[in-house]
Amino acid sequence: MSQKEIRVKIFNNEYNLQGDSADKVERISDYVDGIMNRLNSESPNQSEETIAVVSALNIAEEYFKEKDIRTNLEKDYSDLLDELISKANSISEAIEDNL
Repeated sequence: MSQKEIRVKIFNNEYNLQGDSADKVERISDYVDGIMNRLNSESPNQSEETIAVVSALNIAEEYFKEKDIRTNLEKDYSDLLDELISKANSISEAIEDNL
């Protein structure tokens, strides 16, 4: 797919971004804008730079939480798969022993 130029507004500033999907870029931009505006309303005397850095930290925290959840799920699935393979091998051996 070709990259499209998409104009978005984040925290009252307009940016020309590029992406394959305008909907996706707009959804992400709206998410960042929402976090920045929420933080600004909670701490209205902070500089734009502080709002941007705290927003980035909040987004990074959410990312790492989700990444940890995914890692744990992958481990659980792997452990379950190993257990199922072991049980299937046991059943296969029992069948062979009884033939």
